[in-house]
Amino acid sequence: MRNLDGKTAPLETLIQGYDAWAATYDRDVDQLDYASPQAVAAMVSRYIHDPEARLLDAGAGTGLAGAKLYRRGYRNLVGIDSSRGMLAQAARKGVYRLLCRMVLGHPLGFGDHRFEGVIAAGVFTPGHAPPETLYELSRIVRPGGWLVFSIKWDGTFETAYLAVLQQLAGGIRGQGALLSEPYGSWPGADPGLRARMVAYRVPGKPP
Repeated sequence: MRNLDGKTAPLETLIQGYDAWAATYDRDVDQLDYASPQAVAAMVSRYIHDPEARLLDAGAGTGLAGAKLYRRGYRNLVGIDSSRGMLAQAARKGVYRLLCRMVLGHPLGFGDHRFEGVIAAGVFTPGHAPPETLYELSRIVRPGGWLVFSIKWDGTFETAYLAVLQQLAGGIRGQGALLSEPYGSWPGADPGLRARMVAYRVPGKPP
């Protein structure tokens, strides 16, 4: 696990930081114009049209992305996060059918093909979910379902994540990732920070 400065930090240090931040997180990131939750919700609307689709919000935090999906009509939302403090804030929004404490980068407590889609806003960034997370997220999505997530985009960081998606596609033609244009992920903090949205369709036909 690495911090933004590239130095290794224990997972528990990261979790404790989010626990301490949870109560003011929504207010703080709103002041910084945090853009990824809205970008994720917009991308989901493009590719997942069933409002009853089972969607997992991976790294849900305080539920910012889940709340935006709920306002768009999605009603079958499950959220996971490693921080109990963040999950407590997410529960207050009343948009998830289930919230669980799980750690991205570790095996998740869901059966194969459990969801029609998985979303993730802001977790594929330095010091957070590693590239191997995508293997486990793909496992729990049904064939033909979607992984929709934001990712830091600087010409280097995203390379390992895109390589995992290529491996998951198995060389199947037409199974590449769909990418948005780069956008400012934290314009109120640093206008130079860029991200892109990724929509990846899990290979195979729906059952």
